[in-house]
Amino acid sequence: MTLSDPVTWPDAVPVLRDGDVTLRAHRPDDARAVVEQCTDALSVRWTTVPSPYDLGMARGWIHDVAPAGWREGSEHLFAIESTHPDGERRFSGSLSLRDMGSRRAEIAFGAHPAIRGKGVMTTAVTLLLEHGFDTLGLETVIWYANVGNVGSRRVAWKTGFTFGGTLHMWLDHRGERTDAWVATRHRDDPAGPAGPWELPA
Repeated sequence: MTLSDPVTWPDAVPVLRDGDVTLRAHRPDDARAVVEQCTDALSVRWTTVPSPYDLGMARGWIHDVAPAGWREGSEHLFAIESTHPDGERRFSGSLSLRDMGSRRAEIAFGAHPAIRGKGVMTTAVTLLLEHGFDTLGLETVIWYANVGNVGSRRVAWKTGFTFGGTLHMWLDHRGERTDAWVATRHRDDPAGPAGPWELPA
């Protein structure tokens, strides 16, 4: 199987697990939690999610957008499920691998505010990278984030990415070009941090 192979959604979407964290296909009952994530202040600041964002948009995204990447072979998009602080297991964010050709992919991820800082996203990204390298045959995965998105950078650092500096006016952020941090992870790189935690000057 490769990233570009079309997948029947949701039946053929793999389920990946590590402890409390599960990656799976999105479901209709995720919609309200998707709205909670997409209207959270950090999500609005650092992602390109539409603002304002409502339940109808979440349902359309789950029904139409999420399956499209699987069916076309352009993006493997997973829902994250984990236990929230109230003890209930439910939607905890999304992450994906986007096909860039030649056994390369871009990783993207966003967390529900209730599970941030609890290691859920680090576990989810590790699971997805293992799947990408071992099952999809990827060689290299690239990560971008707007300069200043320290939370995303910390997850990339914890999961073995090597940082390559700053790209000037690279990302399209709601019609504006913003500077981007960039990092890569090769299939032969160690899974843990490649060096000490630091932020660029």
